[in-house]
Amino acid sequence: MFARAYATSIRPISLGRELLAFIDAIDEQETTPSSYTITINTIDHEAFNDIESHLLRELAEAATQHCEQQDYEHDDPISVVFIANNDIKKGTFLVSSGAIEAISKESADQTQHSAQIIAEIKPIVSAALVLSTGQRIVLENDAIKVGRQDSCRVVFNDSNVSREHAQLRRGPDGWMVLDLGSTNGTTINGTKILNEQLLINNDELAFGTSTARFEIS
Repeated sequence: MFARAYATSIRPISLGRELLAFIDAIDEQETTPSSYTITINTIDHEAFNDIESHLLRELAEAATQHCEQQDYEHDDPISVVFIANNDIKKGTFLVSSGAIEAISKESADQTQHSAQIIAEIKPIVSAALVLSTGQRIVLENDAIKVGRQDSCRVVFNDSNVSREHAQLRRGPDGWMVLDLGSTNGTTINGTKILNEQLLINNDELAFGTSTARFEIS
Protein backbone atom coordinates (compact mmCIF):
# COMPACT_ATOMS: atom_id res chain seq x y z
CA MET A 1 0.00 0.00 0.00
CA PHE A 2 2.81 2.43 0.82
CA ALA A 3 6.56 2.57 0.37
CA ARG A 4 7.91 4.93 3.01
CA ALA A 5 10.35 4.89 5.96
CA TYR A 6 8.81 5.00 9.45
CA ALA A 7 10.15 4.96 13.03
CA THR A 8 8.13 1.83 13.78
CA SER A 9 8.29 -1.80 12.75
CA ILE A 10 4.62 -1.65 11.70
CA ARG A 11 4.31 -1.00 7.97
CA PRO A 12 1.20 0.58 6.47
CA ILE A 13 0.96 -2.28 3.96
CA SER A 14 0.67 -4.68 6.92
CA LEU A 15 -2.18 -2.63 8.35
CA GLY A 16 -3.93 -2.76 4.98
CA ARG A 17 -3.48 -6.49 4.53
CA GLU A 18 -4.73 -7.30 8.02
CA LEU A 19 -7.72 -4.99 7.61
CA LEU A 20 -8.77 -6.71 4.36
CA ALA A 21 -8.17 -10.15 5.90
CA PHE A 22 -10.32 -9.15 8.88
CA ILE A 23 -13.12 -8.08 6.53
CA ASP A 24 -12.88 -11.39 4.65
CA ALA A 25 -13.05 -13.31 7.94
CA ILE A 26 -16.41 -11.76 8.82
CA ASP A 27 -17.94 -11.89 5.34
CA GLU A 28 -20.45 -14.53 6.47
CA GLN A 29 -22.44 -11.70 8.03
CA GLU A 30 -25.34 -10.41 5.97
CA THR A 31 -23.93 -6.89 6.05
CA THR A 32 -20.24 -6.07 6.41
CA PRO A 33 -19.44 -3.54 9.20
CA SER A 34 -18.69 0.00 8.06
CA SER A 35 -16.49 1.13 10.96
CA TYR A 36 -13.12 -0.35 11.94
CA THR A 37 -10.58 0.38 14.65
CA ILE A 38 -6.87 -0.40 14.67
CA THR A 39 -5.39 -0.50 18.18
CA ILE A 40 -1.64 0.13 18.39
CA ASN A 41 0.94 1.07 21.00
CA THR A 42 1.29 4.81 21.72
CA ILE A 43 4.88 4.85 20.42
CA ASP A 44 3.84 3.23 17.13
CA HIS A 45 0.97 5.69 16.83
CA GLU A 46 3.29 8.65 17.28
CA ALA A 47 5.41 7.38 14.38
CA PHE A 48 2.41 7.87 12.09
CA ASN A 49 1.52 11.38 13.30
CA ASP A 50 2.66 13.17 10.14
CA ILE A 51 0.69 10.94 7.78
CA GLU A 52 -2.15 9.75 9.99
CA SER A 53 -5.01 11.40 8.10
CA HIS A 54 -3.69 10.19 4.73
CA LEU A 55 -3.04 6.70 6.08
CA LEU A 56 -6.53 6.32 7.55
CA ARG A 57 -8.12 7.67 4.39
CA GLU A 58 -6.22 5.20 2.23
CA LEU A 59 -7.01 2.29 4.52
CA ALA A 60 -10.69 3.22 4.24
CA GLU A 61 -10.34 3.53 0.46
CA ALA A 62 -8.67 0.11 0.21
CA ALA A 63 -11.40 -1.45 2.35
CA THR A 64 -14.11 0.21 0.25
CA GLN A 65 -12.61 -1.03 -3.00
CA HIS A 66 -12.14 -4.52 -1.55
CA CYS A 67 -15.79 -4.70 -0.48
CA GLU A 68 -16.89 -3.56 -3.93
CA GLN A 69 -14.78 -6.23 -5.64
CA GLN A 70 -15.96 -8.98 -3.29
CA ASP A 71 -19.62 -7.82 -3.38
CA TYR A 72 -19.65 -7.26 0.39
CA GLU A 73 -22.56 -5.04 1.39
CA HIS A 74 -22.16 -2.28 3.99
CA ASP A 75 -24.79 0.22 5.08
CA ASP A 76 -22.57 3.30 5.47
CA PRO A 77 -19.29 4.63 4.01
CA ILE A 78 -16.34 2.74 5.47
CA SER A 79 -14.18 4.53 8.04
CA VAL A 80 -11.05 3.52 9.95
CA VAL A 81 -9.69 5.02 13.18
CA PHE A 82 -6.66 4.46 15.41
CA ILE A 83 -6.74 3.79 19.15
CA ALA A 84 -3.40 4.22 20.93
CA ASN A 85 -3.18 1.79 23.84
CA ASN A 86 -0.04 0.93 25.84
CA ASP A 87 -1.50 -2.49 26.67
CA ILE A 88 -0.73 -3.42 23.07
CA LYS A 89 2.87 -4.58 22.62
CA LYS A 90 5.02 -2.23 20.54
CA GLY A 91 5.27 -3.43 16.95
CA THR A 92 1.90 -5.22 17.04
CA PHE A 93 -1.66 -4.10 16.40
CA LEU A 94 -5.25 -5.31 16.66
CA VAL A 95 -7.99 -4.82 14.05
CA SER A 96 -11.60 -4.80 15.23
CA SER A 97 -14.96 -3.70 13.89
CA GLY A 98 -17.46 -1.19 15.20
CA ALA A 99 -17.50 2.54 15.80
CA ILE A 100 -15.69 4.03 18.78
CA GLU A 101 -19.03 4.45 20.54
CA ALA A 102 -19.66 0.70 20.23
CA ILE A 103 -16.63 -0.33 22.32
CA SER A 104 -17.80 -2.32 25.33
CA LYS A 105 -17.84 -0.72 28.76
CA GLU A 106 -15.42 -3.37 30.03
CA SER A 107 -12.96 -2.55 27.24
CA ALA A 108 -13.35 1.16 27.86
CA ASP A 109 -12.67 0.70 31.56
CA GLN A 110 -9.50 -1.25 30.80
CA THR A 111 -8.12 1.36 28.42
CA GLN A 112 -9.39 4.65 29.80
CA HIS A 113 -6.03 5.58 31.36
CA SER A 114 -3.81 4.53 28.46
CA ALA A 115 -5.88 4.90 25.30
CA GLN A 116 -6.01 8.03 23.22
CA ILE A 117 -9.03 7.93 20.91
CA ILE A 118 -8.36 9.65 17.60
CA ALA A 119 -11.24 11.58 16.01
CA GLU A 120 -12.88 9.70 13.14
CA ILE A 121 -11.98 10.99 9.71
CA LYS A 122 -14.46 11.84 7.01
CA PRO A 123 -15.27 8.64 5.10
CA ILE A 124 -13.79 8.13 1.64
CA VAL A 125 -16.15 9.24 -1.10
CA SER A 126 -14.04 9.34 -4.25
CA ALA A 127 -10.68 9.10 -5.97
CA ALA A 128 -9.79 11.49 -8.77
CA LEU A 129 -7.12 12.93 -11.01
CA VAL A 130 -6.70 16.68 -10.65
CA LEU A 131 -5.24 18.18 -13.82
CA SER A 132 -2.93 21.20 -13.95
CA THR A 133 -5.92 23.22 -15.20
CA GLY A 134 -7.75 22.46 -11.95
CA GLN A 135 -10.17 20.07 -13.65
CA ARG A 136 -11.03 17.15 -11.36
CA ILE A 137 -11.78 13.84 -13.08
CA VAL A 138 -13.44 11.34 -10.75
CA LEU A 139 -12.28 7.73 -11.17
CA GLU A 140 -15.59 5.92 -11.37
CA ASN A 141 -15.00 2.64 -13.24
CA ASP A 142 -12.69 -0.28 -12.57
CA ALA A 143 -10.24 0.87 -15.27
CA ILE A 144 -9.67 4.04 -17.30
CA LYS A 145 -7.17 5.00 -19.97
CA VAL A 146 -5.12 8.18 -20.23
CA GLY A 147 -3.93 9.43 -23.59
CA ARG A 148 -4.25 11.75 -26.54
CA GLN A 149 -7.11 10.05 -28.39
CA ASP A 150 -10.72 10.96 -27.66
CA SER A 151 -11.70 7.44 -26.59
CA CYS A 152 -9.59 7.80 -23.42
CA ARG A 153 -11.31 8.83 -20.17
CA VAL A 154 -8.53 11.37 -19.49
CA VAL A 155 -7.51 13.18 -22.68
CA PHE A 156 -4.45 15.42 -23.04
CA ASN A 157 -4.10 17.53 -26.19
CA ASP A 158 -0.33 17.17 -26.03
CA SER A 159 1.95 15.71 -28.72
CA ASN A 160 4.20 14.35 -25.95
CA VAL A 161 1.35 12.12 -24.78
CA SER A 162 0.82 8.87 -26.67
CA ARG A 163 -2.58 7.99 -28.12
CA GLU A 164 -3.10 5.42 -25.35
CA HIS A 165 -0.46 6.46 -22.86
CA ALA A 166 -1.34 4.80 -19.54
CA GLN A 167 -4.05 2.92 -17.70
CA LEU A 168 -5.41 3.38 -14.18
CA ARG A 169 -7.26 0.47 -12.64
CA ARG A 170 -8.84 -0.33 -9.31
CA GLY A 171 -6.79 -3.03 -7.56
CA PRO A 172 -7.42 -4.90 -4.29
CA ASP A 173 -5.34 -2.35 -2.33
CA GLY A 174 -6.29 0.81 -4.26
CA TRP A 175 -5.80 2.49 -7.63
CA MET A 176 -2.87 1.33 -9.78
CA VAL A 177 -1.20 3.01 -12.77
CA LEU A 178 0.48 1.23 -15.69
CA ASP A 179 2.35 2.79 -18.60
CA LEU A 180 1.07 1.32 -21.89
CA GLY A 181 4.40 1.44 -23.73
CA SER A 182 4.20 5.19 -24.31
CA THR A 183 6.92 7.06 -26.17
CA ASN A 184 7.75 9.47 -23.34
CA GLY A 185 6.90 7.36 -20.32
CA THR A 186 4.91 7.85 -17.12
CA THR A 187 6.34 9.06 -13.81
CA ILE A 188 5.16 9.14 -10.19
CA ASN A 189 6.69 11.96 -8.14
CA GLY A 190 9.44 12.32 -10.74
CA THR A 191 10.33 8.60 -10.93
CA LYS A 192 9.65 6.77 -14.17
CA ILE A 193 7.59 3.62 -13.68
CA LEU A 194 8.51 0.35 -15.35
CA ASN A 195 5.73 -1.79 -13.91
CA GLU A 196 2.25 -1.22 -12.54
CA GLN A 197 2.43 0.91 -9.39
CA LEU A 198 0.03 1.55 -6.52
CA LEU A 199 -1.00 5.19 -6.09
CA ILE A 200 -1.31 6.99 -2.77
CA ASN A 201 -2.96 10.28 -1.96
CA ASN A 202 -1.30 13.36 -3.52
CA ASP A 203 1.00 11.39 -5.83
CA GLU A 204 2.11 13.63 -8.71
CA LEU A 205 1.80 11.91 -12.09
CA ALA A 206 3.36 12.93 -15.39
CA PHE A 207 2.24 11.46 -18.71
CA GLY A 208 4.99 12.70 -21.00
CA THR A 209 4.97 16.40 -20.15
CA SER A 210 1.33 16.57 -19.02
CA THR A 211 0.74 16.33 -15.30
CA ALA A 212 -2.01 15.38 -12.85
CA ARG A 213 -2.32 14.76 -9.11
CA PHE A 214 -3.97 11.64 -7.69
CA GLU A 215 -6.35 12.65 -4.93
CA ILE A 216 -8.55 10.84 -2.46
CA SER A 217 -11.27 12.99 -0.91
